Amino acid sequence: MLADMGADVIKVEAPAGDENRKWGPFNQDRESCNYLSVNRGKRGIALDLKSEQARGILYALIAKADVLISSFLPATADALGVGDACLRERFPRLVIVNISAFGHRGALAGSPGYDTLAQAFSGIMSITGEADGMGVRAGVSFVDMATGVYAYSGVLTALEHRRKTGHGTVVRVSLLETAISMLGYHAVGWLEAGALPFKQGSGIWHLVPYQSFKCQDGEILTGALNDHTWTNLCTALSLHDFAQSAALRSNEGRVQNRQQIVQALQDLFLTRPVDHWVAVLEQHRVPVTVVNTIDKSLAHPQVVDNEMVIELQKAGGTRVRLLRTPFSLDDAHCRSDVAPPALGQHSEAILRDELGLASADIEALKKQGAVK
Repeated sequence: MLADMGADVIKVEAPAGDENRKWGPFNQDRESCNYLSVNRGKRGIALDLKSEQARGILYALIAKADVLISSFLPATADALGVGDACLRERFPRLVIVNISAFGHRGALAGSPGYDTLAQAFSGIMSITGEADGMGVRAGVSFVDMATGVYAYSGVLTALEHRRKTGHGTVVRVSLLETAISMLGYHAVGWLEAGALPFKQGSGIWHLVPYQSFKCQDGEILTGALNDHTWTNLCTALSLHDFAQSAALRSNEGRVQNRQQIVQALQDLFLTRPVDHWVAVLEQHRVPVTVVNTIDKSLAHPQVVDNEMVIELQKAGGTRVRLLRTPFSLDDAHCRSDVAPPALGQHSEAILRDELGLASADIEALKKQGAVK
């Protein structure tokens, strides 16, 4: 996101590479699609920060930088010379961004974690899945992704703070804090009304109807989030008894009669194909969509028209298809067309162009193992 908005972003990896380079699936060039998905727009340098020479290179790069983003555990950061205290003393104007699993306070502050652990710990998994089943993870790593968005927001806020005060600060974001914030009205419902959310499959525990339904040849998702739409839904489906029932006129009443409503709708939707029901519901201004697989979603004209999929050329000449940042500005080009870097792809160029090192010095660093 920062690269898309014009920042020069340098990714610093260990000589062994970012661990998600090893996570499948892999494309025809044996590159991890996981790695490709989050590294567009960056130049890459590989440094062994256990080496004093490599730390010297990092400090020289930081001295020219506005922002440093890392996700080391605190003890690891201190051991590698990139802990908060060390950096703030050396680089008082630097914006330091720490991304952790469990936050910077408390007994778990030094513990590692991943997206699914945060979903489980926060309670998100407890409200995700079928009503009579175990909790399940969301299909996308949304805690990871949203934490990155919060980090981006924190960077911009900290840079504005520096513009006003003249000094940098530390931005701290974590998977746990992101996941808790994402509970939103579910958390407030418990805190203020004592209402503990529960699993409801594709539905939501406090709204009826609002879920997916099977049709003859696929699935649709539809619902009535207000009383006016409920009337439209009943009209569209000729459910006259439901429309006239006083017990079902409010969402509160419909929640109390969830099973009756859902079963009646499911029986009806099974009688016709998806296209029929989409046309009928759209005609009556009832929100509805086909439940798409990802291949169909990415090929849909609406996604194509909004240019969410972009194609870039890599250094070797092959091309790679990725996703763009989901916002833009009318009067600015908000996209970096730099393909994700191979491990250490730009090491020599960065050392030469940013730090002014001679070729002999770079070769010496490579022989010492400080740079790959």
